[in-house]
Amino acid sequence: MLKQRLEWKIKRFRRQMEQQVESFKNLWRGTQVSTRMCPSCRALVAVGEKRCSFCGERLRRRPSGLGKLLQNVLPHYAPVSYSLLTANFLFFLLIFYTDRDSSVQDLQRLLRGSNSSALAAWGADAAWLVQQGQWWRLISAIFIHIGIIHLAFNSYALIFIGPLLEELLGRERFLVLYLTTGAFGFWLSNWYYPPILTTAGASGAIFGMIGVAIVLSKRWSAWGSVLHQQLVHWAIYGFVYGLLLGANNAAHLGGFVAGVALGFALGNPNRAETMASQQRLWRVLFWICLAITVGSLVLALQFRFRNIS
Repeated sequence: MLKQRLEWKIKRFRRQMEQQVESFKNLWRGTQVSTRMCPSCRALVAVGEKRCSFCGERLRRRPSGLGKLLQNVLPHYAPVSYSLLTANFLFFLLIFYTDRDSSVQDLQRLLRGSNSSALAAWGADAAWLVQQGQWWRLISAIFIHIGIIHLAFNSYALIFIGPLLEELLGRERFLVLYLTTGAFGFWLSNWYYPPILTTAGASGAIFGMIGVAIVLSKRWSAWGSVLHQQLVHWAIYGFVYGLLLGANNAAHLGGFVAGVALGFALGNPNRAETMASQQRLWRVLFWICLAITVGSLVLALQFRFRNIS
């Protein structure tokens, strides 16, 4: 009886090892393909191409051998998503480090953020200041967060939805949609709430990208209904938590509605030629949005340090 049980365990271990070896072989075969997908228009091009023959996008060098294997094992790197994430953290650390006073209030400031006047000084959104011509607050406020908990929630959501959408849409569309939905969320918030309200955060932009993703998940069958349901649940939970926590749901709603509208306005993601035909326009919009973002953050920093000098 003991011998039979031992033989059964040995056979089971052998089958498991054979399955692992076969899985590794399949993974290695996947690294030997001769084509790859353009991140901008999703057309299939040869691995050795330096520029996409459909949309003209410059393609990054692809490693071979072990490097390809690691690319299949490690998470996909999404440059715009992680750049936005890094900018959010750096801006938060800058605000906290500059405003600290080595008192017990530092812990409260770390968890709950600075007061309204301090946030406004750093470039947070406030309708009465935007009405005075400080339009750049609609952009700079996207990178300001009210406490580490607020930053953590938005960072988790951005990590979840960002790389997925960036791979589908390309970096140009992703950044333009992210900033547009975030700014529209603050615009609606300024219209709905009293002018003295000061608010900030990437939540409107993230809700906007969820809205885009919900629309595209219905139009692009490769995502499947499961992901579509998960995205809808994310949106519902986000609005409910926003109500319970007293968050800026007007910005959330504005970003979400803008995202849904832009999701329908985008070309059919099932047709690479449709996406490629608009690539030049999106590339121009990308650089315009990037310049506006950098300019807005510079104006926010100038406003902050000019007021304390």
